[in-house]
Amino acid sequence: MQLNRKHIVHVSVFFSVLFALSFNSYAQFPLKYKEKKMINLPKYDRRMFHFGFALGMNYTDIAVKLKENILALDSVYVVEPKGGLGFNLNIISDMRLGEHFNMRLLPGISFVGRSMEYTLRERDTVSVVYEKPVNSVFLEVPLYFKFRSRRINNWRIYIMGGGKFQYDMATKEKVETDEVILKMKREDYTWDLGVGSDFYLEYFKLSIEAKMAFGLNNLLVEDQTVFTNSIESLKSKTFLFSIYFE
Repeated sequence: MQLNRKHIVHVSVFFSVLFALSFNSYAQFPLKYKEKKMINLPKYDRRMFHFGFALGMNYTDIAVKLKENILALDSVYVVEPKGGLGFNLNIISDMRLGEHFNMRLLPGISFVGRSMEYTLRERDTVSVVYEKPVNSVFLEVPLYFKFRSRRINNWRIYIMGGGKFQYDMATKEKVETDEVILKMKREDYTWDLGVGSDFYLEYFKLSIEAKMAFGLNNLLVEDQTVFTNSIESLKSKTFLFSIYFE
């Protein structure tokens, strides 16, 4: 299954509209109904620490910056990134900083699939397409700050931001092979921004969140091959949808 930027924008807009409509619906509930509604976990947000786990799905792409003279290098016509789907598993450690602020540490693991597609000219006339997959298994340590709205009955919305460190256990950065492969560096750093909603259920809190992660590190390993000579830098770009159980 392949997604593109248009799909990601549509998903983001959908969730933004959903949150806005939900907030508006709750805001218009009659006061009498709000007073009579059963409040789940009334003391939940007074505790200093919370723990849980998160499951997520990611769509990871590559932001490519090409060299200015690409057409003069190695007969390269086109370099196009191809994103792919993966999934995440994280452990939640949450600390209350105030009535509306929390700090969250979410160490975990993520499985990422992506590739680069090259169109090369061979024998002066024939165009050949090569696809070079880059699959990763990241150990990641995200640190986020969460700003929560006022709680309305058993629901509230929030925004979050922060960054994370990623260590790729499946990288081929230092692998010696006769096959010409696209190598990417083992370590990456990202800054993340997202929006979500908390739902207070009878026995636990369920949260739904959508966020974007933008890589800061140039992941390109320059090995003087046709697949790297035309590229200035490669940076990760990820859309994540997560469900939290706390």
